[in-house]
Amino acid sequence: MARNLKLFFDNDGSPRVRGPSSEKILMAFLESDVQGSDHICHDLMDDLTAIEDESAESREFIGNAHSVVISAEGVTIECNIDDAGPIDTNLDNKKDIEAKGAKDKPETVQYKTGLKHFREVLEDWEAFILDDQSPA
Repeated sequence: MARNLKLFFDNDGSPRVRGPSSEKILMAFLESDVQGSDHICHDLMDDLTAIEDESAESREFIGNAHSVVISAEGVTIECNIDDAGPIDTNLDNKKDIEAKGAKDKPETVQYKTGLKHFREVLEDWEAFILDDQSPA
């Protein structure tokens, strides 16, 4: 069971997850890239297995908003969306504009975790999604 993550469906029936801010990229990845797809969960778990049994050195997944690299060292999820708002063009010079733009970029664009934790999260997410799709 993945630690500290609360899985639920919103009013529109979309799967959602809440947890510690240190895992916000992981949670955003689940909501925006994996969504309700058990196929994506299976593919990612197959990638994990390939790394664990050493039949591959690394695997990569590119989603809607994130990219994932899985290797023996662990899993890295990187946000590919630039959240930074428009730069204030009222600043006096290019140096000020560049500094303002750099300051406005999101602080955390990458999340790293171990293979075991990532597998646990995927298994929980998949079970949660499949449980909702089972006949009542």
